Amino acid sequence: MDLADWFKGFEKGITKLPEAQRETFFRECGKNCVQCGTLQIYKDLYEQAKGDMDDFFSKANELPGVRCDIVKKGSVYDLYFMECTCGLHKQGYVTTPLLCECSKQSILYVLHSLWVNRTFRVTICESILRGDQDCKMQIETIDDNGNS
Repeated sequence: MDLADWFKGFEKGITKLPEAQRETFFRECGKNCVQCGTLQIYKDLYEQAKGDMDDFFSKANELPGVRCDIVKKGSVYDLYFMECTCGLHKQGYVTTPLLCECSKQSILYVLHSLWVNRTFRVTICESILRGDQDCKMQIETIDDNGNS
């Protein structure tokens, strides 16, 4: 069996999962992926920013292939990726935009690893796999009442 054929079944399978199950599935994928190197980059930024979220996202704006906008100081940020760096997509195995849930979950994992006592919401606003120019994730800090 060709690996590309196997991934066609994978895409069909994740399409049939309810959203909550896809989130759970991709949470482990995203966590595993980000632990392979990207997490350390963000940990270094966190240390440079001394935990200040606005400074962190300003510094992340300097990373290659990344753009960040502070939408609302201290609570809302837009994080852009100029290209899809997922190996499964780059190698042509997976093309479904549902794969972007993995990126969303990896961002949540990074944020919770850095700011352990904060709650976040990440929303996929744009996606290269959906046909957009870049990937845009909106990150919101959430208070105890569910507000950003």
